[in-house]
Amino acid sequence: MRSSIIIPTHNCGQLLVETLRSVKPELGSGDEVIIVDDGSTDGTRELLADLLEDPRFRYFYQVGSGGPSAPRNRGVLNAKGKYLFFFDSDDIMLPGKLSSSIAALEMFPESGLVFTNFASVNENGEILRDRFLDGYELIGKLQFDGGTSATLIDRTMACSHLARENFIGTSGVAVRSSVLLEVGGFDETLKNGDDKDMWFRITRKYPIAYVDQVLHHYRIHQNSISRGGALKRADARIKVLKKQLEDPVSKEFARDIRRQIALNYYAKGYELFSTGDMTGARDCLARALRYCFQPRFISLYAKTLLGKRGVEALRSLKHRLGS
Repeated sequence: MRSSIIIPTHNCGQLLVETLRSVKPELGSGDEVIIVDDGSTDGTRELLADLLEDPRFRYFYQVGSGGPSAPRNRGVLNAKGKYLFFFDSDDIMLPGKLSSSIAALEMFPESGLVFTNFASVNENGEILRDRFLDGYELIGKLQFDGGTSATLIDRTMACSHLARENFIGTSGVAVRSSVLLEVGGFDETLKNGDDKDMWFRITRKYPIAYVDQVLHHYRIHQNSISRGGALKRADARIKVLKKQLEDPVSKEFARDIRRQIALNYYAKGYELFSTGDMTGARDCLARALRYCFQPRFISLYAKTLLGKRGVEALRSLKHRLGS
C-alpha cells in the first residue's frame, strides 16, 4: 500500500467530516485513512457513517487518553502504507498534498520525513497567514535547485533549528514507515509536544525534505490544542527539551535548548504570577534562572517577593504617578 493518513480525533465530529471530505479526493486505490477516535462523546461515529462506506476509511475507537500520542500510535500500528501522513482532525487538505509529499520522499530517498508549508485559517475558513512557515528562520535560508519546490535539509541544520523553534507543522508531515519502526512511536507520557519530540528523534538520524508549497489549511479555533497557555503546555515542552540535554549534538545546541527551557519556565511563572500564585511563580522563575539568565526573569522574581498585596500597591502607585 502506498500511504496511510493517520487522523486522531476527540469530540471534533463536525469538523472531522469537513477534514475527511478534503482528504477523499486526494486518495488513490493504494491509500487509506485511519481515524482513531480517542473517546469522543459527540456522536463522531454516526457523523462519519456515509464516509465510512468507503473501504479506504478505517475507524477505530478507544477510551480517551487525554492526548494525541496514543491514538497516533494506534494508527501507526494499524497502518499498511509505506508512507505515513499525520493529519489533525480539524485541518483541511489541499490538492496535491499526497502526491507532492511522496514525490519529495522519492526524490530524496535518504530523507526520514518530508514537511510542507501551510496556511492558517480561522473558524470561518478565512486565511490568517497565507504562508505560515515563511516567518521561520530556517525556511528563509533554504535554496531550491532546478526549478523544483523541494529541497533537502541536513541533520545538523534541521536539529539545530528545531532547538530554537518548531518549524514543522504536524499536518504537513509524511514519514517513511520504516523510519517510525526504527525510532519508535510517539511518547505517550506527553499530553502535548509529542510531535516535536518525534521530530527531534528523526532529525538526529536522518536529513529531512521540505516542499515549499501550501498544501493544507491549519485551523485555529477555540478548542485547538495549540491555543493552550503555558500552564497547560509548558511542563510537556520542558520535558521534551530536557531529553535533548541528555545527549546534546553540540554546545550551541545545548545553549539553545537551555534557553528554551528557561523561556518555558518563565512563561509558566508569568501566568502563575498573573493569577496571584507568588510561590508557584517564584519557583518557576528560580528554575528558569538555572538554565539561562535574563534581566526580566530577575525583575519578575523580585515582584513575587512583594506578595500579592505588595504588587497591587506598586501598580496603584505607578498608576497615580502616571496620572
